[in-house]
Amino acid sequence: MRADPSEWLVVHASAPIRFRVLTELHSLTVEDPNVARLREEVMNWPQAKRELRYQRQDGSWGGRIHAGDPRKAERSTEKVLWSFYELSWDREVKEIRKAAKLLKSFLTQKKNLPLFEFGKQVKQDPLRERHARWFLRIVALGLLQRGGWGEEKKVLDAIADIVERVSAFVADPICRDPVEHVGVGLPQIRREALRDGYCFLPDLYTLRLFAHCPALLNTRRGRDALKKIFDYMMSPEYQSLGEEIGTIRTVRGPMPRGWGVHFRSIDEYVSSGTLDELLYLLEQFARLGLINRYPRLMEYLDWLLEQQGKDGRWDLPAKMFGGKPLFSAWLRLDKDWKSPTRRIADVTFRVMVILKYQWERQMQMLERGVDVYGL
Repeated sequence: MRADPSEWLVVHASAPIRFRVLTELHSLTVEDPNVARLREEVMNWPQAKRELRYQRQDGSWGGRIHAGDPRKAERSTEKVLWSFYELSWDREVKEIRKAAKLLKSFLTQKKNLPLFEFGKQVKQDPLRERHARWFLRIVALGLLQRGGWGEEKKVLDAIADIVERVSAFVADPICRDPVEHVGVGLPQIRREALRDGYCFLPDLYTLRLFAHCPALLNTRRGRDALKKIFDYMMSPEYQSLGEEIGTIRTVRGPMPRGWGVHFRSIDEYVSSGTLDELLYLLEQFARLGLINRYPRLMEYLDWLLEQQGKDGRWDLPAKMFGGKPLFSAWLRLDKDWKSPTRRIADVTFRVMVILKYQWERQMQMLERGVDVYGL
């Protein structure tokens, strides 16, 4: 880096960013009076406090679990909880605990399990129901892990099961050609690629789940599994599937699989205003310590470093962001970018988070121990 922007962030950024700079990037605790005051301010953040009022009796927001189309950013349990987590809210908040109780139900085998937004789609179609159950389980696990329930045996066992299933998929020859083109429209996922009614092809949600489960990096078995999974994700075979991946053939017609992780050129991200999507993906890979493993991801990181100003800040135009509002909602701690200072603070903090986690986690991935990121 040309310069360390931490001091500028602590002075000019919003309370959530200042709190995370001090605690996440500089490892200070609430024993520090300044951190304690920021913690108090963050826990009373007006935007988040307003959102609490919209939680339903069943523990959900909007009667939905999954965030849905990233171009809409509709209110959902996933969208709201992830925004809370970005503020450093956790299981201390009673509304989050209430939502967690709902999410844990997706780790069970209950027959009459409410499937929320998927309820009407799965009626009288066992394959659709199994697919919805597996998908909601993976979404729920990511939210539970990030919220502080990652040490519970039920959650740990469920994550280990997902790792095993995704690893089995990428080890199977079917992963090289998991779809077939039948007529017009999206390709169909081959029956051989399904296991227990679900295609455990790695996607955005398994990436996020594994990225926020640092315990996976503590064992050679976990590290090797992650390398194989994401070597496949970065392969030409996977990237050719695109974001939509394909559909699953069911009694009631094709059902989209979606949520593939598809990397595009920097020019495409910039011109479409989806640079926040790229930052989101890079952060997940950084938390795995895997950016340095893939030349394409290193190209993105090199480009970001080239954009840093001499003062250490990242002043990227607002038009590069916002093309997919869902990623914006997750990444922007300052929702209002009318002030250039807020935009610069948000983007600068995000890049700093990517650099910090990549440096620390790659040491674990390379089995060189833990080397604290020196700012």
